Amino acid sequence: MNAARGGRRGRCPGAHSRLADAVRQSGSAVIPTGRHWLTACLVLVLATTAGGVAPGAAAAPEAATAPGDTLRVGEIRLDLDPIFTAEEVAAASGLNRTLRRAMNALHADTRPWVVRQELLFREGDRFDPALLRESARNLRRLGILNQVSVTPVDTTADGRVPVRVHTRETWTLGLGLRFSLASSGDVRWGLSLTEQNFLGTALLLRTGVGNDLDATYGRIYVRQHRVLRSPLTVELNVDERTDGHDRWAAVSVPFRSDDQAWQVKTRAWERLHDTRWYLSNGGPAGTDPRRAERLYALLPRRSEGFRVEAARRVSPAGRGRIWRLGAAWHVTRLDWDLGTGRAVLSDGRVADLGFLAAPGSPLARERGTRSWPHLVVYSHGRHWTTTRFLMRYGNQEDVPLDPTLELRAGPSGAAVGSSAGSGDPWSLQAVVGNWDRVGRAFMVQQVVALADVGGAADDRNHYLGALAGWYQRLGAPERPYTWKTFVEAVHTEQLTGDLLPVLGLDRGLRTLDVDGMAGEELLRWNTELGRVLPWEPLGLARVGWGAFYAGGLARFRDEDRDLGDTRHEVGVGLRFGGVRSGSSELARLDLTYDLTGGDGLVITTATRGTF
Repeated sequence: MNAARGGRRGRCPGAHSRLADAVRQSGSAVIPTGRHWLTACLVLVLATTAGGVAPGAAAAPEAATAPGDTLRVGEIRLDLDPIFTAEEVAAASGLNRTLRRAMNALHADTRPWVVRQELLFREGDRFDPALLRESARNLRRLGILNQVSVTPVDTTADGRVPVRVHTRETWTLGLGLRFSLASSGDVRWGLSLTEQNFLGTALLLRTGVGNDLDATYGRIYVRQHRVLRSPLTVELNVDERTDGHDRWAAVSVPFRSDDQAWQVKTRAWERLHDTRWYLSNGGPAGTDPRRAERLYALLPRRSEGFRVEAARRVSPAGRGRIWRLGAAWHVTRLDWDLGTGRAVLSDGRVADLGFLAAPGSPLARERGTRSWPHLVVYSHGRHWTTTRFLMRYGNQEDVPLDPTLELRAGPSGAAVGSSAGSGDPWSLQAVVGNWDRVGRAFMVQQVVALADVGGAADDRNHYLGALAGWYQRLGAPERPYTWKTFVEAVHTEQLTGDLLPVLGLDRGLRTLDVDGMAGEELLRWNTELGRVLPWEPLGLARVGWGAFYAGGLARFRDEDRDLGDTRHEVGVGLRFGGVRSGSSELARLDLTYDLTGGDGLVITTATRGTF
């Protein structure tokens, strides 16, 4: 039996091109190649955005309700419960009671002004039920509160509606310990301390040390919403690594309500670290085009740059679909250090990688400065629902029931100051998402389309992806059976090796390492039947089980592999989800068997990814 595997370092943090951020979101389909792929993608974007809730879907429970012209918001009463209420403490005994008292005593409760500043209404404002629902979503989005509700209490004789804001505190101090031993003998570990609500002010502080895929690191991260009770959000991250560093800062005034007029975002970064550059087993560095295991070289990569963006709502306030139009400017300077051109590969061989820097190659194209001024379009609807046991165990989850769109387009060549590339291409990004509710089930669809078009032939590249999923809940609402099914496909052309899609532990296949397969094309599918159990150990977490099947393939087009070489696996495992935390991910401990006979039984732990 192979040893446990788990954890990963995020791939290509602060990636080097306009494509990188959306590529890391993943999910995209194999679509027609050649001249007409962009036309097909844009047709899909427009059709999805115009469609709204799919025919046959259940009516959205949160359609905007027309506020009464004569009703006004009355007294706003805050009911802020501790992590464990007095009744829950009294109902416990022995060590459990002591634990609950200690958690309440050690935790700094959220300051009332933190709650009030997320409310989109004030006493005396016109009463609008939609603003109550949106305020509740804002409070849940903070990640420090649970069981949030914002509800009208009654209507007084003078036409005022008192509002009750109820929240429950969550345990926000987290000590994270991660350890994994791969079958290759590689050890990965991490120790982190995070406080998401320092002194009850919604200030997030995180520090950590560890050893990830390729380096040892120390990290400090700070984030403050509404600095000094202003609209500003400030973030600062400093990673010091044995292979370099990762430092960035961001200041923004983000959209916090549907009808907010403006958003402004700025970010600057400077990074130097090794990155995994994935290579084809059928290419110049490969030895066996039938080999399925990923092949890579560690290349030092330096990136520095800044982003500035401003967007304004252009749709009417209080009704209809929300549209926002903006302008942005991204400037990135990027380089990889190939040294003498010879590098040690992941299979232990030493190979000459000079071909990576040949004229017309993706690496040669991206070296230098890339300037990208562009227009931005955001759009989403006003229909939402709140549910449970979808992506997490126990906590409330807000689900948008209208399509969402983010579209970016602008020139990125020499005419606007770029030294990278050889022509004057236009860079395009489109990300479309949609959730549909059908009874107690949900369907999710996502399309990602990214490309450099026009200009010289060497400048053109694209990433196209699609993801579709089905979530079904059956049985008792508090301990339902859950059925989840996902299909994902990705097609790329002329991307740099550090942006290629990978298949592994965090993306559908547990018997692989985190990046066990890589390539220009990816296809994977997963299905899982599970059950949420009634157990709540110490009142801190919900427990469940799952039985699953998964299959997938990632490959380069010059490799000698096809769908007949798909990897298949089955397994069972336990599921854990915190119920006293506002933003806990679903943790999975699984025993998985590789049906293709490669690795046999594998034990894995993971908290990232859909499966």
